[in-house]
Amino acid sequence: MKWTWDTAPESIGAGVVVVRKIDGEYKVLGLWSRGGYDIPKGHVEDGEGVFDTAIRETEEEASITDLYFKWGNEPIEVSHLTVYLAETTQEGKIIPNEKTGIIEHEHLKWMDWDEMHEKTYDYLKSAVEWAKEKVLKDDN
Repeated sequence: MKWTWDTAPESIGAGVVVVRKIDGEYKVLGLWSRGGYDIPKGHVEDGEGVFDTAIRETEEEASITDLYFKWGNEPIEVSHLTVYLAETTQEGKIIPNEKTGIIEHEHLKWMDWDEMHEKTYDYLKSAVEWAKEKVLKDDN
């Protein structure tokens, strides 16, 4: 299936719920686009594995290359997406896609779990909850 904004919700893809400790608390990365917060994610390219896709998309969409899979590499399957959980120390930034020149998100924000859950797309809510449970269980 060729990726377009219309086919995005059905395209096989992968992404990462990225967290960062700020003032002693984990915050989750949200990328604002089309009326909601997203996670770094995208479609799997020919010959690419889902884990590699998740890492590539996090770099392309948030300029984050320092990913520590503190909670392991076991993902959750959400609809058409394979979602991983990783920690970073990097701030991140939005830059145009190197191949297309398109800026896919308007801005990024490190936010608390409740805000991310409230303002993310419905199909991502279960991935956000899954990540929250793993992080909070380990952080206590």
